[in-house]
Amino acid sequence: MNTISKIQEAEADNTFIPLLSVLGVGLAVQRLFFNSLHFDHAGRLVFNYYANNDLKETELFGFKTVKHACTNGLWLAGDQHKPTNVFLFFSAMEAIAFAHLNNSKFNGFGRCLFVALGVRPSKQQIDLLRKQYKDCKFHAVFTNDIIGKVCDCKASLWLTNKDCSFALADDIVTITAVTDKEFPKKISIGRSQFSYFSFHRQFGKRSNIKTHKPNGKNHLSFLGYLAHKNGF
Repeated sequence: MNTISKIQEAEADNTFIPLLSVLGVGLAVQRLFFNSLHFDHAGRLVFNYYANNDLKETELFGFKTVKHACTNGLWLAGDQHKPTNVFLFFSAMEAIAFAHLNNSKFNGFGRCLFVALGVRPSKQQIDLLRKQYKDCKFHAVFTNDIIGKVCDCKASLWLTNKDCSFALADDIVTITAVTDKEFPKKISIGRSQFSYFSFHRQFGKRSNIKTHKPNGKNHLSFLGYLAHKNGF
C-alpha cells in the first residue's frame, strides 16, 4: 500500500461528522457516506443532486435548517458500479438514518447503492436507474404515510414501464391503470388498508420491490425515528 492510500485509509478510519454523531450515527455509516456530502459555510450538510453530470439541486441539513430537493436529478452514494441492491429514498438524510438503523441487517451495505430522488420522484428518474441497474434488487424506503405508500406503488410500476393514477376521496384510494384502453382497470382500497402489498394483491401485479418502513406507526420516517430515539 502506497503512502497516499495509507493516508486516505487513516482519514476514513477517523471520519467524524459532528451533526451525524449528535444524531447517533455510527462511524461505520459516516464513512459509508462521507464522500457523498460536504459542508456549507454554516456547517450544514450539503447533498448534491445531479442529472447528466450537471448539478440540479441541493439538499441541506442542519439543526435549524432543513431543505429538501425537488428535481429530476439524483443523489447517489455507495456502490455505483456493480451494486446488487438499490435503495430509493426521498432524501439523502433518510438514507443515512436508514443505513445506521439497519447496518447489521445488511452486513454493512457492501455492494449497495443509495439513491435520493427528492420529494417528487418521477418516471424519468426510475427509467434511468432501471436501465443502468437492470439486474439489481430494488428497495423502496419512502415515508410511512399515504404519500410514501403511493410512491412505493409508483416506483414498482415504473420499474416495469407501467403506470397508474392514485386518487384519495372519502378515505378511499382509487387506483386506475394509465393505458389507452377504453375501460382501464380500476380498484379501490380503504385508506387505512392501503399499502404497497394491498395494491399489488388487489391489482394483480407481481411484487418486484421490497418496501421498508420504521417500526411502529408513530414514526413516518427512519430519520424521525432516529431523532426521537436520541432525544430530539
